[in-house]
Parts: sequence; C-alpha cells; structure tokens
Amino acid sequence: MKKHYIILIVLFCFGITEGKAQYTVLLNFNGNDGASPLGDVCVARNKIYGMTYLGGYWGDGNIFSINTNASGLRDLHDFDNTHGGLPQSSLTLAGKRLYGMTYRGGTDDSGTIFSNDTNGTGYKVLFDFRYANGTCPYGALTISGKKMYGMTFSGGIYERGCIFSIDTDGSGYKKLHDFNFTNGGNPYGYLTLSGGMLYGMTDSGGAHKYGCIFSIDTAGSVFKDLLDFNYSDGANPYGSLTKSGKILYGIATSGGGNTEGCIFAVDTAGSGYKILHNFNWSLGAYPEGSLTLAGRLLYGMAGSGGRMSNGCIFSIDTNGSGFTDFFDFNLTDGAQTWGDVTISGNTLYGMTNEGGNDLYGVLFKFDTSVTTSVNKLTGSAEAIAIYPNPSNGVFTIALSHAVRQLADQSSQPIMEIYNTMGQKVNFGIRRLADDNLIDLTEQPNGIYFYRVIANSGNIIGEGKLVIEK
Repeated sequence: MKKHYIILIVLFCFGITEGKAQYTVLLNFNGNDGASPLGDVCVARNKIYGMTYLGGYWGDGNIFSINTNASGLRDLHDFDNTHGGLPQSSLTLAGKRLYGMTYRGGTDDSGTIFSNDTNGTGYKVLFDFRYANGTCPYGALTISGKKMYGMTFSGGIYERGCIFSIDTDGSGYKKLHDFNFTNGGNPYGYLTLSGGMLYGMTDSGGAHKYGCIFSIDTAGSVFKDLLDFNYSDGANPYGSLTKSGKILYGIATSGGGNTEGCIFAVDTAGSGYKILHNFNWSLGAYPEGSLTLAGRLLYGMAGSGGRMSNGCIFSIDTNGSGFTDFFDFNLTDGAQTWGDVTISGNTLYGMTNEGGNDLYGVLFKFDTSVTTSVNKLTGSAEAIAIYPNPSNGVFTIALSHAVRQLADQSSQPIMEIYNTMGQKVNFGIRRLADDNLIDLTEQPNGIYFYRVIANSGNIIGEGKLVIEK
C-alpha cells in the first residue's frame, strides 16, 4: 500500500510542475488597468488586444494591448458609460481597426457597437442599441468584407434578443431575426459564418426551453432551428459554434450525462448529434465559452471544477477521444473563465475573470508544444467495474484485462478520489486477488469522483461514486 501512495504523489506533483512550466501569467489585472475580463483576446504580430468588464479610469472597463512577451502594456480606451460601458464580449480585428460591443452604456444605456484604432486613437460609437432593435449584447461581431453580423441578448420585438447586420462604418443596421423563445432566446455567443450561412446557439428557448442550435442566411430570409437541447444531450450553451467541413462543434454549459455540461458535434443540417465528452467536475465543469480548433484538436476552458475547483484548460480530439485536462487554475494564477482561448502558433492565450495577485483576473499564455499526459483520458469507464454503487462507503473495483495491460503488467494501477469541491480524499485500499477494495466509510454521504491512473501517468478510466449510508 505504501508503494501505491508514493507513486500517486509523484505523478500528481509531476503533473502540476510540468503544467506550471508551460503556463505564464502575462498580466495581473489590478483595477486601474482593467478588471474582471469576460471575453477572449485577439493576437496579431506579437500583439495581444482585449477588453475588461470593469476597471479602468471610469470603472466601466477598458480596451488594452500588450506584447506577447508581457511588455508594452497600453490602455487604448476607457469606457465611460456615455459612449458604452461594461463590455462582456470580445474584440474583432480587421486591418488596423478593432470592432466590438458593450453590454451597457450609450444613448439608452442598452449597449453600443464601436470601433477603435489599434494604436488607441479614433474611438467611435457606430451604433446605439435601443430596445426595439436589440439590447445588451454579449457576443463578438463577425466581419465579412464591410459587413458585420451579431446578436443581442435581449430586446427586439419579443424581448428575447435578435440577430442583426451592420456596415463597418456604422450605417445600414438591419435586424435579420427576432428570437421569440419558441425558436430560441437570449443568445450569449457570436455567429459563425460559412458559405453565406450564419450558425449560432441560444441559451434558452426552443422546444425544451434549454436553448437551440440554428442557422440563418446573411439576408435574414431563411431561419432554421436545427436542434433543440433537451438537457440530457446538453443545455443552456453560453458560447458559440466552431465549424470544420460540415460539422459544427460546441459546448453546452449544463446538462449532459453528468449534468455539468458537455462537448458535442452536429452536422450543419442539424442531424448526427453526438456528445463527445461529458464534464464531471474532477476534469472541469460548467464551461461557459467556445472551442478553438487547431488541426484535429479542439481547445477550450471550463469555468469551474478541475483539481482546484477553479476551472481548467483542456483539449479533445474532434472524434471525441483523448480528452486532456492539461492545466488547472489555482486562484493564484487565475480562476473562473468565461471566454475562449486564442491560438497563435503553439501558444494558447486567454483570460480569467477572477484570481491573480489582485483577484481581478489574469491574462495568460500556455505553450502546447510541451505535452502533458497525467490528466489524459485514454481509457473508458466501460473497462472498469465498481460495485456496489451507491454503497455505504465500501466499493470493489474490478479492472478488465485490457486495462491492466494498459496500466502496466508489472504493478497495480493507482486511484485518485476527489469530492465535489475538487479536494483529494484519503482512503484505504488493499489487495484482494484480482480486485481492489476502496474504503470510504469515514467520508460523509455524497458524490465523489475517481480516476484510475496507469504507471505512465495516463488516466485510463474515471467516473462517479455515491455514498449512501
């Protein structure tokens, strides 16, 4: 038993050390230079551009730039509410102009569309939202030529938000579609443009009231509700869709097999829906962003869960295999993510809403060229039998022959067990012929998560344990 615990500690520490070597905090937001960002960043020519929700000179957020080596921080614009405030979205870069939206502020305090030069000059309000034409946008703008497409969270005829288009000079605003809850409502994300069609998701509404996936042509004439979430296949998506060929990839913030969100794929006709991964707290939970595609890998962040319960960065193959939680936020280096990661070369860039030195969030980068395998899910729960489950705290775990070969025939696999707060639980384990007995009788009733780890560090199985005394 002593040997097992020594190996477990070594593997656990190795995973944290290696992840730290890849992860770098570029900026700790302190309020004066912005605070509590909710979106993602743009990266161009070794320069990073982003927005914060709060902080800055007026306290209503700001636009900033910084070099990818963490030097040259500049405050490009401070929102003052009169000309927009409290941005909860991301910037879109086109040439030397940055385009974005604010959640509040403007003429009717319902949000604005704006542009600003990358050098910090020429800030211009392009459009003030008013209730009938939409209010309070969350997502980013999608640009094609001189046309921009976006969504508002609320407002419109039915007060459930709308889809719109507008020219990059601020003229030609056109409402393309009003959400009426039956066909979806209250979208958080941005629109994905491909082949003259716009694809997106709503957080609520649809046949089951858990949101939907939709398509609409750029003229606004043909709107299709492609799929209605029913909770078991995901619910309440906050993010946007990522398209590759005829497949759309996305994240549901809640619902799914473990009720804590899931990653899914569906074709552009709305058929062939497939859950690629169910989040389960120990490997991240309740993701509120979108996926970033690089080759065959999808990268993203979970807002909660992980080893430290503060969220994590993950990757997964487009076929649903190889889910890897390769970095867990620990509050000191950031916590609680809302946006997406941006990839440039082998580096991921992103922001957290909380944590860091002043607890106002951080801007970070993560080098993906160094691989970690400690948190990689390479096996399946079907290869592991745990019984009885629920139990009074004593469980028997039986590993299949294939799992034993994968783990390493020379010694036993290792187990990690966590509570719902992400804290590792101490337990007694003893050898019983071909099975192992797990004794959690000293733990309180509730749900626990387990991982079975090979000597190589690969996670070869994971799942839930329930104690009912």
